[in-house]
Amino acid sequence: MTATAHALVAGAILTRFTDPFAASLLAFGSHYIMDSIPHWDFGTNWRKRPKSTTGLLAITDTLLAFTVAYILFAGKVGVVPITLVTIAALVPDWLETPWYIFFAHQNKHEPGPRAGIWEKTAYTIYKLPNMFHTKAQLPLGLFTQIATVAFFWILLK
Repeated sequence: MTATAHALVAGAILTRFTDPFAASLLAFGSHYIMDSIPHWDFGTNWRKRPKSTTGLLAITDTLLAFTVAYILFAGKVGVVPITLVTIAALVPDWLETPWYIFFAHQNKHEPGPRAGIWEKTAYTIYKLPNMFHTKAQLPLGLFTQIATVAFFWILLK
């Protein structure tokens, strides 16, 4: 899912569960539930484009996620709580970033036999949550993402 989709669900969670700590735990968990639904995001097909392009798309999406979260929810729940819950919802993707930035590339899908501890650790952090990650191509992957956010919004209202 895009960072924006995760932030929208995190905000809905916070409006329903107003304790920032509890809402952060729920938002963190929702990330994995949402990612298990086939979806498109800016990481889909990343091996077909330069890493810098994927990085700029991810940064833009993250900035959009925080902007949308602040616009829609900060007036209702406060800036600090929505910031904390949005961070919690996005942390799983951020934990995968070192593998992408420092080690993975178009032809490298896992650490080689001479990989060091940092590469193996980064890969493990990347790989474990990705056991549940399901990708889909456009336009279906965008539709399922919109439907997932709508489902959570309806559920949490």
